Amino acid sequence: MERFNCMMEGLRKFNVAVTFTALFFVVIGALLMLTPINLFGQESVTTQSSVSSEGWAFLAASLSISVSVLGAGIALSKIGAAAMAALAEKPEIMGSAIVFAGLAEGLSIWGLIVAVLILMKV
Repeated sequence: MERFNCMMEGLRKFNVAVTFTALFFVVIGALLMLTPINLFGQESVTTQSSVSSEGWAFLAASLSISVSVLGAGIALSKIGAAAMAALAEKPEIMGSAIVFAGLAEGLSIWGLIVAVLILMKV
């Protein structure tokens, strides 16, 4: 039991580390998207304060994917732990456990769909 608690504590620390790493990359991506830079032969930026709507669209698409995948990961970690505990007691409920895990994965698919719809408007 002590080994299990030690392993769970390691997973909690890993979850916190992954969350902060994802947040760091979201902030870096936001800064890159909102910085007016002359890339790929674009016209030069006339004013420093002008930010194009394309930058906001890319930021919104990246946020929709990152937040939905992060939420799906957190949900799947909780559902997976509960499903394994339930399967240890009643193995015949495996189908229900898979359905609940699929519902959590659907959250990330919706984030991807929203991002594609946003990028199709650009």
